[in-house]
Amino acid sequence: MKQLIRLQLSAFVLMLAGLVCCKTSDPAPDLVVQRQDTLSITQVRAINSTPVPTSVEITDAGSEGIFKLDVADQSSVDNTGIILVTKNGYRYRRDFQGSANLLWFGVKQSDADIGPALETAIKATGNIFIPDGKYTQLTTVHLASNLTIRANAGKVLITLPKVYVSLSSPVDPSIQLKNILVDGLSWNLTSTQSSLNGPIYIDGPTVSDLTIQNCTSVDGTAKDSTNWLTLKIQAGKTATNIVVKNNTIQAKRMACEIFNHDNYNIYAGKNITVSGNTFYNCHFGLSLSGPLAQLTIDNNDIKNCSLYGIEIAGAAQNVTITNNRFEGVFDKFLEGSNDGGGNGSIVGGMVVTGNSTIGLCQGGVQFHNGGAMQFSKNNFRMTGMLELLHSTSGGTFTGNSIESSSNKAIICDDTPNNTFSENTISNKASSGNQATFMAYGSKAINNVLTKNRLIQGMGGKPYDAVLGGSCQASMNYDEAGNPIP
Repeated sequence: MKQLIRLQLSAFVLMLAGLVCCKTSDPAPDLVVQRQDTLSITQVRAINSTPVPTSVEITDAGSEGIFKLDVADQSSVDNTGIILVTKNGYRYRRDFQGSANLLWFGVKQSDADIGPALETAIKATGNIFIPDGKYTQLTTVHLASNLTIRANAGKVLITLPKVYVSLSSPVDPSIQLKNILVDGLSWNLTSTQSSLNGPIYIDGPTVSDLTIQNCTSVDGTAKDSTNWLTLKIQAGKTATNIVVKNNTIQAKRMACEIFNHDNYNIYAGKNITVSGNTFYNCHFGLSLSGPLAQLTIDNNDIKNCSLYGIEIAGAAQNVTITNNRFEGVFDKFLEGSNDGGGNGSIVGGMVVTGNSTIGLCQGGVQFHNGGAMQFSKNNFRMTGMLELLHSTSGGTFTGNSIESSSNKAIICDDTPNNTFSENTISNKASSGNQATFMAYGSKAINNVLTKNRLIQGMGGKPYDAVLGGSCQASMNYDEAGNPIP
């Protein structure tokens, strides 16, 4: 009997256990409600209870917009502009298309330093618009791949009263930079501190598909002489598809310097275009130096550069310099020079076509590295001369107007095998002409001078060959059209 009672009790206990296990749990309270609340950023951040709305409309001036709840996001950091995080850990993400407005990140024109907010914006999104206004930047901002920073050209001015560098490459040189557009920004450098670098400074990473356009910059009141744009290609790195166009730049050192000095005999920089710019009141306007390939310098205005207007230094490949205009005071407004490691030679020859001076330029033109140049349809009126030196040999010079007030208009200085035909070559303005054209030195042989109009200055000769040089002259004529023997 006792055993039966025990069995019945056991069965009853098992039945109760089964009922407990099978009972459906009470539903958890709803954590989210399908609702859009109108809140300030401060109010969103203060949310610490549930349910939370699926979206919020932000009302803060400059930051207006719709933010949607992202329940799957458990890690994003609050950046003010695109992500807002509540006190109890929910993330709201701004609902937008196109560019992110820098004002969303809390920037105001009255801010002492927009640098930190701009850095935050770059980390948050790849497309940033800076609204019209005047801003101050005290800290350098680092570029990133797949980035557009854009402003209405001429409507945004960033003053740099402390740092000289506004936009820089990442601190870690192993981080590549690719697909970057900087469009429409303006800088005013007023710093009294010391620096070797200027507003855009890229030194370290491999760079590809970088475009900088419609920007302006001045540094006339800054203490130090810096570049506006520096792109240095370090050892083992490359730079390809670089475009610098439609910018107006004054820089005490160089407006634009792109150089490859650390990759010996390796063409680590390729497809570089500099076009439509105005570079003025610089030491150098443009310098492209070292083993670089596919260089296009077109339709730029270069004014008052105390040393060089355009410099191509070293053994580049496939260089074209076309339709540029030079005005004012230079040492040499067009220069082919060495790259720091000796005089190189332009592989395949440099193409220089359709360039001109505006008025009388102080300075001249000099090529150490021209190779077998194609020099045509240029119109230069200058105080200096056209000098061909070192590896500038085997070139053709056709259809140019070269007017100089120097004692020589053109000199082949120990350079052979250059042909000059159908040019107007004058140094009529010289009061002490030696020779309008001169082949100078024992290596300056087999230079051909044919069908040119030679207008000589006072005294001297229309052409001459000295110290072992030679000149094969034929069918040339003087200012009046008379044949020159």
